Amino acid sequence: MGDFQKIHRYFSPLLSILTDKGVNELLGDTNSINNLSELLSPFDVLHNVPLRTSQLETHHAPSFHLRFNELAELDSSTEELHKVVEKSAGDATVSTNSDNIYENFLSGILKHHALVPYCTFQHPVAFILATTTKHADPVSELARLAQEVSFPDAYAKRAYMSATPNYVLRYYVLVHDANDGDMDHARNLLEKAKRAHGIHCALLIINSKQSKEEKEVDETVTKTYGHSRAHSLDASDLTVIRAFVREMVVQSLIPWMEKCARDWNQLFVTNRKGFTNKLFSSFGVSRKWAAQQAPSRAINSSAPVASFVSSEKIYPSTTHEATFRRLADFAFMIRDYKLSAQVYNQLRRDTAEEPEAYLYMASANKMLGLSHLLSPHSPTSTLDTTVQYLDEASLTWFTTKNATDRAQMIRATLLYIESFRARGSSGLVIPSSFIKAASTGNGLSSAIMLEQAANAYKNHMKPYKRKACLYFAQAATVYESHGKHALARRCYENCDTDRFPFLNQALGRLANEEDAPILITKSLRYGGDQRLLDDWRDCLRKDENPKVTFPLEVFDKGMTYIRDPHAHVYTNKKSERIFDTLEKELKTSSEKIDDRIDIDIDEVFHAVLVARNPFNAGILINNFQLEFEGEANIECLNKDLELGALEINEVVFKCSVSSASTVKLNKVDFMIDNICKVTESLQRNGARLNNTKEHRMGRFYAPDLSLEVRVNEPTPRLLTNLECFPQRMGLGEGYLAHINIQNIGKVDVDDVRVVVNEQSFVALGVDENISNAQETSTEQSRIENTLRSSAPYDIGKDLKPGYTHSIPVLLRGDNVGKKALHLIVVYKQKPEKSHENHHKVNRLLHVVDIRPVVEVKLAAQPSKMQIGSYDLSLEIENVVPDSQIEITQVSFVSPAWKCIGEMKDMNLAFEDIAKQEFKVEFTEDFNVEDSLQTQTYMIDKMAEYLQGDNITENYPPPVNVISSHLTHSKKYIPTSQTGLFHMMMSARRYLRQMTFGYEFKSIPWNVQSHLFPLFEANEGDVVVCWKMGDRVGHALVSGLVLGAREGLTRRIGEKVKQSKNIKSVMYASKVRDRERALSELTKSRYSVYDMPIIVNTYTPSPINHDFEQNPELRISVDISLFNNSIYRNVESKLQLRDE
Repeated sequence: MGDFQKIHRYFSPLLSILTDKGVNELLGDTNSINNLSELLSPFDVLHNVPLRTSQLETHHAPSFHLRFNELAELDSSTEELHKVVEKSAGDATVSTNSDNIYENFLSGILKHHALVPYCTFQHPVAFILATTTKHADPVSELARLAQEVSFPDAYAKRAYMSATPNYVLRYYVLVHDANDGDMDHARNLLEKAKRAHGIHCALLIINSKQSKEEKEVDETVTKTYGHSRAHSLDASDLTVIRAFVREMVVQSLIPWMEKCARDWNQLFVTNRKGFTNKLFSSFGVSRKWAAQQAPSRAINSSAPVASFVSSEKIYPSTTHEATFRRLADFAFMIRDYKLSAQVYNQLRRDTAEEPEAYLYMASANKMLGLSHLLSPHSPTSTLDTTVQYLDEASLTWFTTKNATDRAQMIRATLLYIESFRARGSSGLVIPSSFIKAASTGNGLSSAIMLEQAANAYKNHMKPYKRKACLYFAQAATVYESHGKHALARRCYENCDTDRFPFLNQALGRLANEEDAPILITKSLRYGGDQRLLDDWRDCLRKDENPKVTFPLEVFDKGMTYIRDPHAHVYTNKKSERIFDTLEKELKTSSEKIDDRIDIDIDEVFHAVLVARNPFNAGILINNFQLEFEGEANIECLNKDLELGALEINEVVFKCSVSSASTVKLNKVDFMIDNICKVTESLQRNGARLNNTKEHRMGRFYAPDLSLEVRVNEPTPRLLTNLECFPQRMGLGEGYLAHINIQNIGKVDVDDVRVVVNEQSFVALGVDENISNAQETSTEQSRIENTLRSSAPYDIGKDLKPGYTHSIPVLLRGDNVGKKALHLIVVYKQKPEKSHENHHKVNRLLHVVDIRPVVEVKLAAQPSKMQIGSYDLSLEIENVVPDSQIEITQVSFVSPAWKCIGEMKDMNLAFEDIAKQEFKVEFTEDFNVEDSLQTQTYMIDKMAEYLQGDNITENYPPPVNVISSHLTHSKKYIPTSQTGLFHMMMSARRYLRQMTFGYEFKSIPWNVQSHLFPLFEANEGDVVVCWKMGDRVGHALVSGLVLGAREGLTRRIGEKVKQSKNIKSVMYASKVRDRERALSELTKSRYSVYDMPIIVNTYTPSPINHDFEQNPELRISVDISLFNNSIYRNVESKLQLRDE
């Protein structure tokens, strides 16, 4: 068990003293002691006192405390408790030592005792009645004093107090002056007193002899009474007084209290275990109701069972509740905690039935918890749960909204906390109790308790640092509001200001002028508002040479970068993948060796630093100075930068290096508000290493190279820009633009090539000198009949430094929507001037929004007038609001077919529709051998592919394509000279790639371009040319099939069967791919067979014939057969049947 001295002292028995004038005169004249209580008070602690419980168990108390006072003081007015609490807090905070403050505060509160009806610890346990042996009749004087205390004034005013001998012990004392009187006479008087008043009598011998010679005062006496009193006493006299007190306590007071406890306990047990109480308790009926129904009283009970006086809100001293409260308090004082807990527990239940007796219930709750805490039989593991009794009592006190009751809550909390500490509680009940008590007000007492709660959290076996800082800060706030700046600063200093730097602001506010700038600067770590910044600025302006370290980073190291003058421009990962694909086609790569920025000597580059204002108020940063590891020429492009609250902005530095070397961005210096110079490092770590076990177990980082600049000797440099590339254009509209390539380096550049991803959209290197319209005719062109993309465009010359080459580009809107155009320019230094001849790459990205212009619908059907020809009908609609479109030409492009007809004049307003009809017929310029050669190639290559052969070495053979035109004049626009034909073929190639990709999913794209041709003989495309103001374009309808279709599946199957060179494969996936390809082939366009022969019959004009007169009529019928196949001759046999 711990030290319960404070608890025992506060709840110690009170002994009230009443003496005659002779005693006071004896003590005052000889020893300057005013009264008997002053004489006895220094001996209020007895050691090793035997005590006996109600169970007759004897134990020794290490210390037993007493309280002495004069009976007259019992009725004196006492200061209200809430004032005592704040006065004690004010007196305690004079000191700056945290422990002394709390101890003085606690001591001041526990010294306060007041007479209250619901607690009897301030009711005297004994009256000490004293007179001197010099009195004429000491025994009669003691009887007079006993009569006087039978009903003192303090008791007369308070019905809840009883001064009867059953409740208060009378102890009679004869004070004898050892130097003035006969000791035998004194002993005789003592015997008379015992015969008259009982055994509770004693003789106290006082030495009043004064020495004529000066002599030193006994040091023991001085320590006991001070320098100004007890001049006639020595150590032996102190021994006599101590023996007197011990004899009174051990032989009279404690046995009497134990006897009272036994008697009252018998009454308590009898009252609680009666038949009536058992009966009604079984049915849940209160004892109060039972008492009203049964007038019979308990044995030896002279008081009513319950009689609460509502007007005075008390239980009179004659009631059971008052007696049992006296019993519980007596048991508590003589350390019989088991008995006291039982009685307090019953009392809190009984008083809870009386709503107005809430103070009795609160007091019983408080004492019940303390009984458990002080009992040596209570297990340590359950001690923290006893705080529930304090919580119940505190709730009662708190809800009354009475200042004194709330002060009761504070005092009870302090008693509990001291009990918890004495029992060695390591839980969090101590700080939580302090916090609850501190919530009752906002005075210095709250600050003291908050500080103690913070210390408890801080010194816990598992420190709660965040909570400790919270309550230190709250305590400091209260201290500061009451002008206790030193105490407030001490609380703030106990906080972890590195973890919570905003507390430095409060420290800076309380610090001297020398420390204030440093502390307030530290408080900026978590940002701040305008007031904090103003305080910080004021502190720094007062300090001529501030030595502060700015705690926040203004420049974001993670966002700092060096702008690569040769960096590729693209928007997303999809564009990056497209660029990478184009580079692979050119067998080159723009990937960098590392993250360093490569520039040439004296080439300008820019370092970009991102400034972030961390405050909720504006700041000014200027006087920027950037530093590299290595020599560099630096110019800041931002002189003064004003940042609003939490604003982010860039600071750009223009840099160059004059010699071949490597430089690295190191740090930046700048001023904040022209008062604080700040230096920030810009160095950072690279990617975390994860190669070895050591790397994975620790934190290892690669060096960051992104802020390093590698300065090289002059290397090839090209600047590429797009000139007159539109942002928006119409579907099918033609637009002439240029790609300008300038050599901005210092060396010659060779092998300049350009490739574009959208070849159906862009034609590179077209002829800018477009010829005038020619006479209407048929054009014939020989093309590469393959699906592979066009080769990269080569400018075909070297570029010297400073020279510019312009590439004409024809753009055509091929699909509605946004079109992302990706271009790559590849180049290298001339071989004879460089040993390292690596290609370099420029990437360009341009987005065009394509809108519809005209909507074309095509209908085709075999002609009824001319066998072997087709009638085509075009329906053209203007879909551009507020526009006028002229249809200038209709062209038909096919290897075997041409268009014939007359062109109408068509000028279309918005939503106007015009129709154009014309005829398509087989042309005699068709080269059958080309078509057969293309068919044979497809059959052979498809058979080889199905056999597992490699077919990626050849492409379909070239083919002749014929272009025929319809115009409303005799002039037409030649497709071969305007780039139109190239655009048409690119559009057809794109459409064929999409179609074959859908029909033959199992055949890779790179294989499809070796299998299938671009144009087949029975196909044709229709081109509708339009003009809208100065804008021209065309609409394309592609993939029109004419003539009989001849399926190739059967011939491919025969070719495979005839071959004996079928390759075996190791992987089953290859076999499945061939099976899927064969299945797709049988479902594709190449499995469709059309009847090649068209049969037509012709009869003469109508004949009138009367079959009744002549039942037989003979007429001539002409039958014609037409070979609708454009590939081969067809043998036919006509058989007529008479049916």
